[in-house]
Order: sequence, then structure tokens, then C-alpha cells
Amino acid sequence: RTHMRIIRYVACVAVAVMMAMLTSCGNVKDKAMDMAIEEINKQLEGQTMPGIEKMSLSADENYVIYNYVVDEDQVDINQMKSSADQQKAEVMKSVVRDPNQKKFVEMVKLADRGMKFSYKGNKSGDGYEIVIEQDEL
Repeated sequence: RTHMRIIRYVACVAVAVMMAMLTSCGNVKDKAMDMAIEEINKQLEGQTMPGIEKMSLSADENYVIYNYVVDEDQVDINQMKSSADQQKAEVMKSVVRDPNQKKFVEMVKLADRGMKFSYKGNKSGDGYEIVIEQDEL
């Protein structure tokens, strides 16, 4: 469950950076999101968790994306992929519905985005995504 602890930590950092800015409109929201993501990525540098080689956050027009490079010496990416449905349920419970995450989730919604959790193997390049649409947040 270290994975969820780090996600929670990351979200708290993001909230601090984004709260004031997201009450603005349009372009400023995107700037706030970009700044928050930049700040979170600085915080994530050097952070490790079992089975994950590298973590970063990014965003596109539709999603805030949690990017994970999976250490395939420790974890079978195909096994992870086969449990994606259970992982989505876990993410919904421990990230989206977690009261500590409420502000971060609200910010993502305010920025008109959903969340995406992207996992990619460090050797095979195989991967999968868990997508949470904006209306699921």
C-alpha cells in the first residue's frame, strides 16, 4: 500500500500549489495545473516504491496522468494488467473517495479533467491505463 501513500502525499503537495490559482478562469487554470504538476514532479524525484522504477505526473486536455514505470525485475506487468479492474476499484476508494484527497479531486474537476493512471514496463514497454472520467470523480 506504499503506492497509495505516495499518491496521497503527491496530492497534498498539489493542493497547496493549486488552490489559490484554480479559482481563476481558463488559461490561468491550465497554468496552475502545469505549475502544480511541475512542483509534484520535483517532489517525486528520488521517491521510490516497491515495483516502481519511476513516477511522474503530467496532463493533457482531458486528464491528469499519473505515469508509472514498472520495474519488471520485481513485478509482472501482465499480471498487473490482468487485475486492472480491482486496481481501479482500489484507486476509486483510496484516491478519489478519500476525504484527504477531496481538494485535489475537486481541483482536477475544476480544471475539466479526469484522472488516468498509466503503467508501463521498463523492459517490455508493455503497459495499460486505468481511466477515471471526470464524471466519476
